[in-house]
Amino acid sequence: MDLFEQTANQMVIYHLRTSWLNIVKIFNETVSQYNGTISMAFVLMAIYEEDGVPVTKIAPRIGMEPNSLSRTLNSLEESNAIIRKQDETDQRKVLVFLTPEGKKLRKIALKTVFNLEKRITEKITPKQLKAFNEVIEQVNISLEEFKSLMDK
Repeated sequence: MDLFEQTANQMVIYHLRTSWLNIVKIFNETVSQYNGTISMAFVLMAIYEEDGVPVTKIAPRIGMEPNSLSRTLNSLEESNAIIRKQDETDQRKVLVFLTPEGKKLRKIALKTVFNLEKRITEKITPKQLKAFNEVIEQVNISLEEFKSLMDK
């Protein structure tokens, strides 16, 4: 094992990154037959209101940057999974609706996400899962603290 591997294997951030990349790769391979991605799946899952969801509510629901959301929404619109309409009561708002195709893809996304979640967690004890969630919560707190220090 070289010095990089020794160092990386001791870093939380390295393990988070490689695990996330593996999740994305496996998920995207699974849904490639639908021309989908994990980003598309999370966007589809975040649009569940029948009367549409404001674009501004989607990114915070799924932790996505607005630029990435815009690209993902464009792809979903091109594939006829969503439509965007101006809110009739507030012209400043744009609402996103699932089309029948989008609802079908949303079911596939939900099934795939929950199957993958089950596969990941089935061999993790409740105690381990609780500890994992506590660690992730602390990682997020630390990231917020780091960000606020960098903003100064």
